Amino acid sequence: MQQNKNSAAGYSLAVLASVTFSAKGILAKLVYGYGVDPETLLALRFLLAAPLFWLALYFFPGPRVSAKDMAILALSGFIGLFCAAMANFYGLLYIDASLERIILYVYPSIVAILTLVFFKEKAGVRFWVSIAVIYAGLAITLKLHEGVGRSEFIGASLVFISAVIFAVSYLVTESIGARVSSVRMSAYTTTTATFAFVGAWAFEGAPIPRSPDVWWLLLIMAVVCTFISVLATVMCIKKLGARRAAVAGMIGPVSTVLLAYLILGETIDAVQAIGMTLVMAGVLAISLQTVTDAGLSKRGVQPDGLSAERD
Repeated sequence: MQQNKNSAAGYSLAVLASVTFSAKGILAKLVYGYGVDPETLLALRFLLAAPLFWLALYFFPGPRVSAKDMAILALSGFIGLFCAAMANFYGLLYIDASLERIILYVYPSIVAILTLVFFKEKAGVRFWVSIAVIYAGLAITLKLHEGVGRSEFIGASLVFISAVIFAVSYLVTESIGARVSSVRMSAYTTTTATFAFVGAWAFEGAPIPRSPDVWWLLLIMAVVCTFISVLATVMCIKKLGARRAAVAGMIGPVSTVLLAYLILGETIDAVQAIGMTLVMAGVLAISLQTVTDAGLSKRGVQPDGLSAERD
């Protein structure tokens, strides 16, 4: 009975993490509508979110970390949060939030490929078939067969670069995951990124938004799409494990499409829906493959950016 309760709670948390993260791009689009640029949005979002992670760390301190691990976390925060988020949010200037979410969803496949390249692990036929399905689905979703305009190409490329950058950051921090608590990791990386975002914002010299509506949207992004999403992710993985959490994580792209339609009026056609389905099926197949196929489950490869660090 207790195990069933834990499973139910875990799946509920996984759904919560996916849906709250899905709203990120949609809220960003709304903020852009007020003339706010990506540097200002990200700086203010992380300034509002960072104290929440330190508050969580106060209640769940965990073991202290060495100077070496702190340096690794700082590097991860700069690469995996600052650089990845800058590319991602600039990409959102050019493409719909629903397409951005689908592109980001291929992130586990990038981690898997990098793992094979840098750790010399072997992959079976099922792995490569899954990779082919993912990128065929992505090509269909982006309608590459019909040609892509310059703006769409720039936006999609920036979001894909964001996914690659985060995948690299994932591997950088993997080695210290067992030594550093998720809450402490989140607090340190978020703080590093906050300093970087504020520095970029100050260098640009953009003004502080005056509209109360913008501040409400930023507050929602900080609390719901950043703090709650990260904590729900960490808790669901602890209850379910990465592979079981991956199943519930599939709701992420679907919820983004629905929210984008309801709030922004964005739509995808039948062909794009087929492509999205292929992407989701391929990512899920990679996530559920056994260690004997590629050794990837040892590294917690999973969809939906399910880790303690996400943009």
